[in-house]
Amino acid sequence: MSEIDQIVEIEMEPPIIYADSATPVSDFLKLYDNKKTMDNYRLAIAAYLNCVYPDLLSKRAEDIDPYASAYLTDLKRGRNYHRDLKIAINHFSKCYAPMTANLNIKSTCVWLEDNGYSLSRRERQRLFNCLPPARPTTKELEIKRKVFREMYLELPEHIGTLLLTLVGSGMRLGEAMTLLKTDLDEDQQRTAVNIRAENTKTRTARTTYLTLEASEALRDYFTARRDEDPRVFPFSVGTAQYHFRKTADELGYGNRDPVTNVSQLHWHMTRKWFISRFGLAANKDIGEMLAGHEGYLAGSYQRYTRKQILKQFRKAEKEISILR
Repeated sequence: MSEIDQIVEIEMEPPIIYADSATPVSDFLKLYDNKKTMDNYRLAIAAYLNCVYPDLLSKRAEDIDPYASAYLTDLKRGRNYHRDLKIAINHFSKCYAPMTANLNIKSTCVWLEDNGYSLSRRERQRLFNCLPPARPTTKELEIKRKVFREMYLELPEHIGTLLLTLVGSGMRLGEAMTLLKTDLDEDQQRTAVNIRAENTKTRTARTTYLTLEASEALRDYFTARRDEDPRVFPFSVGTAQYHFRKTADELGYGNRDPVTNVSQLHWHMTRKWFISRFGLAANKDIGEMLAGHEGYLAGSYQRYTRKQILKQFRKAEKEISILR
């Protein structure tokens, strides 16, 4: 399962009960259109049901459905799902990283809620108190300008340009990969990037900016390209991941955490760099907002004018740039 930026409390809605459905997991996943969200729910439900039915080894929705259907039938007959959740928490706490354990239980609770099996606030609190704190456990490489600069100089041009774009804007990798050239606005003091709502993790449109070095790299990249593709980065996330890992390995930065087996240098660290460095020189809230952290978006857009936001970005630009 991919790393999760932040575990947040999941809001419960009225249950959508799949009465006698033979495909209760597949039906549930149809409620979501974001592939990552669907994958997180699917993997969480599979992990939970594996605690109940150890012979469930597949994580494909069509293979999970029969077990899920049988489980819901057992619940109708009086099976104690509170006890099952406690068993799952004990298992997840031993076998998964804390953030994944928390995500699995919270996702499972959403699925159970939608099938009519809810927990009271007190029951939820008791269960979640048994979970380890939802903090990343991977020991990451210390983020230094030197590391990103060396990576940029060794990466192929298209991936190096992507690196400068992420470091200089706070965008998520997935957000940058969905950008169209028409999402860029160079008619300002700094290139504005208009990220469409359907491509953000929070489903909230926002605008961020690019450092001068990122803007210059993009212009050079566009000039060198000989295609008519409307995308800013016409290649896959897999390609970006491959070159990043390969270059990190070649430079000696590709070590993996011995406990989680997660690389100690990865794309998400560009966001951490942006947010932490931005706060050293300018308004921290604006840095969080530009990076798209939920909770900062609505309030910050109301409190600050675009002129004020751009002024803070320019103030922080020297800190977040990596080639200076």
